[in-house]
Amino acid sequence: MDGTLPAATTQRSTLQDLGEALAEALAAGGAGLRLDLQPICAAATLDPVGYEGLLRWEHPELGPISPRETLAAADAVGRGVALDAWVLVQGFRMRAGWPRSGPYLALNVSVSGIVSGHAAPMVKAAIEATGVDPRGLSLELPEAAVTRDLVAARGVAASLRDLGISIALDDFGGTHGSARVLRDIPFAAVKLDPALTAGVEHQDAGAERSRALVAAVVEMAHALGAVTVAEAVETAGQMRALRDARCDALQGWLLGRPGAFQP
Repeated sequence: MDGTLPAATTQRSTLQDLGEALAEALAAGGAGLRLDLQPICAAATLDPVGYEGLLRWEHPELGPISPRETLAAADAVGRGVALDAWVLVQGFRMRAGWPRSGPYLALNVSVSGIVSGHAAPMVKAAIEATGVDPRGLSLELPEAAVTRDLVAARGVAASLRDLGISIALDDFGGTHGSARVLRDIPFAAVKLDPALTAGVEHQDAGAERSRALVAAVVEMAHALGAVTVAEAVETAGQMRALRDARCDALQGWLLGRPGAFQP
């Protein structure tokens, strides 16, 4: 999520302008939009086991627009569902070209896609359009959306599993209600929010408590049949601490920045 945005574009009128430009880009087949890949590596070997597809938008005049602002612009003009559909089709088409036994591809499902009920039908349509093997896919549901509407999220998760797709809980530990979410939805993977793992590499009492908390979360996820992925790993110290906590996989700039990869 390393796109930048001029401060003026945060104004409401400019957000509308951004949304209109994004709608034009989508109408033109996604002009200026792309998916960068960031490796997700096994903690033990650091070999890539998957890649996360990250949305990037290059505005023709303003340059790179942050993913957060891109999503807000899409919602401002009612094009959130269309943007989700573009991401799914592009990502699934990409994964369809990889070896079937190769790394999995993880994509994000937006908050609006979950609460509106559009996520599962869009995924089904994208699978049919691309012919991708769903067993090579993982869809990440943000914890904020899941806790906001647990009933809707439970339905989306069940529908995605019925399609043969693995589901992951993204940003775990970033909001309240996390334990209930893990109890109610059988996620295949739990991605630890950077706020949960921040400072685990330090040598002080606070860091010791952080490491104990991360280890407890990992143990809980394992007991529920889920693997754990730590996000935003940027230092060797973090990597060592997360390995000691028995985290299964790591993702972050230390292992690879988002870009073009060919598994």
